[in-house]
Amino acid sequence: MDDFLKYVLDNHTQIDKKLHEKLVNRLLVKEGVDKSLEWLRGFQSSIVGHFMMYQEIEEFKEEHLVLPNGEVNRLYEYIFDLDRYPNLIITKIEGLEVLNLTYNSDTKTISGVPNSMTSTKIDIYFSHKKEAKESEEIKAVYLMVNANPRNLWKDLPSDPNGAYAQSDAVARKGVFLDKKVVGASKRGRSHAHIGSYRDDSFGFADLCKGWSLIAVADGAGSAQYARQGAQLATSFIERYFNNEELLDSLDYAILEQYNLLNEDIVETEILMLSKVSEILSGGVTALFAELETFADTVQIKLDDMHSTLAFTLCKKYASGYLILSFSVGDCPIVVFSKENKTVKVLNTLDVGEFGGGTRFVTIPEIYQEPLSKRLNIHFTPNFSHLFLMSDGIYDPKFGTENNLDDLVYWNDFILDLDGQNEDQIKVNLVDDLIADEELLLWMDFWSKGNHDDRTLVIVY
Repeated sequence: MDDFLKYVLDNHTQIDKKLHEKLVNRLLVKEGVDKSLEWLRGFQSSIVGHFMMYQEIEEFKEEHLVLPNGEVNRLYEYIFDLDRYPNLIITKIEGLEVLNLTYNSDTKTISGVPNSMTSTKIDIYFSHKKEAKESEEIKAVYLMVNANPRNLWKDLPSDPNGAYAQSDAVARKGVFLDKKVVGASKRGRSHAHIGSYRDDSFGFADLCKGWSLIAVADGAGSAQYARQGAQLATSFIERYFNNEELLDSLDYAILEQYNLLNEDIVETEILMLSKVSEILSGGVTALFAELETFADTVQIKLDDMHSTLAFTLCKKYASGYLILSFSVGDCPIVVFSKENKTVKVLNTLDVGEFGGGTRFVTIPEIYQEPLSKRLNIHFTPNFSHLFLMSDGIYDPKFGTENNLDDLVYWNDFILDLDGQNEDQIKVNLVDDLIADEELLLWMDFWSKGNHDDRTLVIVY
C-alpha cells in the first residue's frame, strides 16, 4: 500500500519528493487513513478476483473445443475435461435433442445413440462458481454425426432359384459326444452387397460307433460355384465316415497301437500310424473323385468349385478325447482348455508367405503330395472348447495365424463371445436354449475391411 500512497503523491501533488517517504510514514499511523487503506486493499483484491474470473470465462470461450464425431446407431459418449477450468460449471447444452443425445451435468457427459447423419451447432451454457447464479455464459461448438459404415452396405437377398442356391445364413445346435455343439454360417457383407451367395459351408454329426464329426469349408469367392464345392465337401465327408465297417477298422487301428484306456495319459500329439493315415486319406481322395465326377456330370470346371476343407473326427474314451483332424486351406481347428489355460492349433494353415496362398481340395496337386502331412492326431484328457472356423472369423478376431497360438487372444475371444463386444451380443453357452440364434447375431460384428463369409462351430 506504500506504493499506492507514493503514487498519489507523485501524480496528484506538488510536494517535494524528498518529503514523500516521511509523509507516507506519518500518514500510515493515522486511524482514518488506515481504515481507508484497508478498504482499498479489499477493493483491490475484489478487482483482481473479478479479473481472474473473467479470464477463466473468456479462455474457455476462446478455447478451440473439438468434439469427437459421432456415428449413426452407435453409442456416443464424451466427457468434458474441465481440469483447466476448475471454477466453471456446465449447466446445460442446447441442440443435443436433434441428435438423440443428452447431457448429464453430474458426470459432465454427453451420451446417447445418434439416429441420423448431421452436423449441427450446439450451445454450451456455463457459469462461474463465484459469479451470480443468474449469470450464464454461452459457448457454441459444432458436433458432427457420420453415417454408420454398416448402413452403407446393402443386404440384397440371393436368388433362391439360382444354380446351387443356398441360404444366406444358417445356424444349428446339437449334441457332440458328451458335450454340446453350436454352429453358424453367415454371408459376408461383400456378398450381401451385390446379392450373391454365401460360399461357406459347415456340418456336424454324431456318427456310428461313438464317433462324431465336424466339417467346415470355405468356398473361394473367385470361383463361380464355390458354394457347391463347399457344400459337397462337408456333406460328402460326413456321409463317407458314417460307415460302421470303416469306423470299426479305425477303432481297431487306434486301440491296437494307443493305450487310450490309461487314465494317466496326458494331453499330447500322437504319432500318425500308417493305417489311420490310410483311412483318413481314403476319405479325402474319395472326396476329390466325387468332386471330379460331379463337375463332369454337370459340365462345369473343377476350378469353378474351389473350396477349402477342415474336418475333425472325435471320440470319447475313458481317459479323454481323441481328435483326428485334416485340412486343406486356411480354416483353423483349435482345442482350448480354459481350466488348464492351454490352446493348441491342430492343423497347419495354407496361407502362403505373404498371404493369398490358400489351397483347395479341388486342386489335383494336393493329392500328389503325401496327405499324411495334413493329418493330425491329438489326445486330451478334457477341453472346454473345440473350435473350427473360416477366415471370415479368424482374420478380424486374431489378425494373423500366429495369434491363433496366443492364449491372450483366445481369452479375449471367449470374453467377446460372452458379450464383451461393441454390440454387447452374448452367445450364452450355459443357458443355451437359443445359442444358435445368438451366434448368428454375434457374427454380424463390424470389422473394417473384413467382409468375408463367416463360419464358426463350437464344441463346449
